[in-house]
Amino acid sequence: MRLLAVLLLAAAAPLCAADPPKTAFQLQKEAQEAYARGDWPRFLKDYEQAARLRPGDTAILYNLACGQALNGQTEAALGTLSELAAHRVAVDLDGDADFDSIRKTDGYAKVVARMETARKERITSGAAVAFTIPEKEVAPEGVAYDPVTKAFFVASVRKGKIFRIGPDGRISEFVPAGSGLRSALGMGVDAKRRALWVASEAIPLMNGAREGDPPQSALFEFDLDTGKLRREHRPPESREPPYFDDLTVGADGRVYVNDGRSPRIYALEPGKAALEVFLETDAMRGTQGLAVTPDGKTLYASDYRGLYRIDVASKRVTPLPVPADLSLAGVDGLAYADGRLVAIQNGISPHRVILLDLAPDGARIARARILEMNHPAFDEPTLGAVVGGVFYFTANNQGHRYYDAKNPPKPGDLQEAVILRVTLP
Repeated sequence: MRLLAVLLLAAAAPLCAADPPKTAFQLQKEAQEAYARGDWPRFLKDYEQAARLRPGDTAILYNLACGQALNGQTEAALGTLSELAAHRVAVDLDGDADFDSIRKTDGYAKVVARMETARKERITSGAAVAFTIPEKEVAPEGVAYDPVTKAFFVASVRKGKIFRIGPDGRISEFVPAGSGLRSALGMGVDAKRRALWVASEAIPLMNGAREGDPPQSALFEFDLDTGKLRREHRPPESREPPYFDDLTVGADGRVYVNDGRSPRIYALEPGKAALEVFLETDAMRGTQGLAVTPDGKTLYASDYRGLYRIDVASKRVTPLPVPADLSLAGVDGLAYADGRLVAIQNGISPHRVILLDLAPDGARIARARILEMNHPAFDEPTLGAVVGGVFYFTANNQGHRYYDAKNPPKPGDLQEAVILRVTLP
């Protein structure tokens, strides 16, 4: 009787029903499962499909080349690696056994040489030091600017405090450690409402946080004139707690906050106390940099794999096409200015700052160029802010030096916090 019911239900199902097409991220997950069991043909097939869905995605290109090499497709693998190198990405190919079958070819040697050139190539638009904070364990992150008082603010991941740099260059502690901030990360200024917004979470090896501690993410609102805490806004309860490390503030006062571990973006409406989930999508991974346009209609976001345009009204997510000679991967900091995006890429090698001129519709990139690459002060650049056609950004967060819990850095191993400035062409 039970079997008959199952058969009847199966017969009642529409014969034309089909599974929805797989996303690139689903294909990559299945590809990694195939790789784990040594199924090279399936691994390659999944990455071929993923590459068609996300052209120019450098992570996909790398794994596609691996699959081609593992399946004996030497010329195809060399062609894919050449395309990867054309995006000015340097990868340690020699350390990956997947390329053993092509390692002695001339094509492989040429790709490695191109990547080594990119790894050392110095590109500059004249970036110079704007100011230096004379402390060595700051781990500077967010940069914000108040157009009323002409003051800059710099967030400290390591110390959990906010520095203020006045127009006279005087540096002071605007929000001291112990204010309730865990690690201070992305920041934004609402000059009209005199608010300094700060994204905060507990990061292991920072401010006493340990591995396994909950993130305790929150959006902090400080008075922009006094530094007094107005309110700590906690996210709604969820099965997977969010990780707040960046934000952007709209002209209308709406604040958007990222979630570095999940494809979610939170929003706080002006005058409200409760954060809400603005968007949750399978089109992205964990979100990183955010930048909202002055009219509030468009939100740009990165997810360390690419850049996306989000229509605020419909919440439709559209990936920005990747330029032929640059990568959009590894974007941490993101800022919008006059129809352009400035992006800081610390998730690829070498680190760089790029300028993206958007088409009139804002849905594609009309021109892309590198502003700074391999700057002498770079040691994990992170976030920045555009002020009057000049981009101010953190040059040396150095947070990666704290990853090894058994060998934490000594103060003498670190550099003072440096904020660079570069004029946008």
